[in-house]
Amino acid sequence: MSFPRTAHPQVNATVDLGASAVRYDGFLPSSAAAVTPTFTWDGARGGLTIRGTYLRFEGGNRSLQGSVGASVFTQPVRGWRGELSASAGASSYAGFPSFWHALGDVRLHHDSDRHGLVIGATAGRSSFGTTRPARPVAAASIATWLRRDQVAVLASVHRAFIGDTQYSDIDMTVRARQGTLALETSVGARFWSRGAGRGVFGEGSGTLALTERIALVFSAGRYPTDPIRGSIAGRYAAASLRVRLHSLPHRDPPRLVNGSGASGDPPAPVALAVRPERDGLVRLIIHGPAADRVEIAGDFTQWQPVLLAPATGGAWEALLLIPRGVHRINVRLSGGAWLAPSGTTRVHDDYGGDVGVFLVP
Repeated sequence: MSFPRTAHPQVNATVDLGASAVRYDGFLPSSAAAVTPTFTWDGARGGLTIRGTYLRFEGGNRSLQGSVGASVFTQPVRGWRGELSASAGASSYAGFPSFWHALGDVRLHHDSDRHGLVIGATAGRSSFGTTRPARPVAAASIATWLRRDQVAVLASVHRAFIGDTQYSDIDMTVRARQGTLALETSVGARFWSRGAGRGVFGEGSGTLALTERIALVFSAGRYPTDPIRGSIAGRYAAASLRVRLHSLPHRDPPRLVNGSGASGDPPAPVALAVRPERDGLVRLIIHGPAADRVEIAGDFTQWQPVLLAPATGGAWEALLLIPRGVHRINVRLSGGAWLAPSGTTRVHDDYGGDVGVFLVP
């Protein structure tokens, strides 16, 4: 389960270089150096994540882990949208059998600008070692999330069956952002368990951005056994330096034909007007500084840019089929930055950007 997706497509490639102290249940404490490269693409219609981890322990042993996951979303229908996803991963550690898993997920999302509901089901296979047959995996979950300004809360219940192992987890995650600091903490409990342990677990992490491409990451806590992915319960503390190798290029400010926008001057406001018409059509009108073209993108366009036509009085407009209810929108002038227009309620996405929320009555 995860928080709602950002309205803006995001492409990131990072590598974490750090060290950790780990105490797996039933084993002596150990420390390790870690390298974790990650690639993510997140958009309104899908996503892709590729991640790997290389650990070298103080005793000289090594661990390798890798995973890939992809998802695609359907078009929303009356506030609901579906998600299909697939993931696979493998891990190996010196002296232990290797693990691998392959999973498929189906989820239903019901989202608004401030809260939502997610219902999901998972099926697949998980293998421990090369001499044992792969075990079937079946799981179900339900989660709800709530967001207020820079704080988001996610609560979920999860029930899983892996061969003859079964367990239930209930947990809550809180994510907050203040300037360059992002904090996340989670707490949960495992019960109705057979072969997967019981008890309370929790983790916390903080990410402090030093520059646009470099951040410090700190995390610590206790996590439960994961029979699907082959991880053993343990306690840990870790610190790393995150280097962003690639991200979507930052767009320059709007290139205005005339009016404000010169260096050092605040940009002129961009305003949205909404006029419902017959047969479900809605006229969106943008008022603002002069520009050679104006585009909009929103959940009603699947976040694909739509070019507006010039109208009287220097305005720009489009006549679109938009269902009643709450919608999100951004505006772009002359190929510049995407903006949340005035006349909407401005909310933050998960990456520090802004999006405008408006109502079609």
